[in-house]
Amino acid sequence: MQLELNRKHGIENMKMKNKIIAVVKFNDGEAFVMETPIKLEYTKYGNDTIIGTDGYFISCFGYQFDRHCKAFAGREFDLKLVDGTIEHCNGQWWDSVTSRARDIINGNIIHVTANNTDRLKNCYVFNGYCGIEKKINELRSQYKGKIYDYWDYEKILKQEKNENK
Repeated sequence: MQLELNRKHGIENMKMKNKIIAVVKFNDGEAFVMETPIKLEYTKYGNDTIIGTDGYFISCFGYQFDRHCKAFAGREFDLKLVDGTIEHCNGQWWDSVTSRARDIINGNIIHVTANNTDRLKNCYVFNGYCGIEKKINELRSQYKGKIYDYWDYEKILKQEKNENK
């Protein structure tokens, strides 16, 4: 059933187009500089799970009622789903990996730090994502370049930005 769900909903075999163009030392781990912005495509499963993925990176939302508080401190947002509909998220949509999401993803979920060059040139801040461990490891194994010191890479980006003015 899990493999069938993965094939049906495209997570396992999604076409992955992005690549790592640099790896930066980040705390005790690594941050990935991606060639293009990470663009997640969202799909709703049942009425309690939304998964966004580009094949490597994922974002999950779970619907769970809590009468004492609202998710994201009451913030409301819209997610465009792959079927063209808009899911208006408010109140009880939480940043959460539901059991349904785990079944659909069918892999270990890890934390990943990444951003793309253009965004980093404007603001040198990496974002936290979740990822499918097997896919992230495959992506990382394709990068054979230098691992940059955090501040050294910022200097490179500043120099590139100044040269392109």
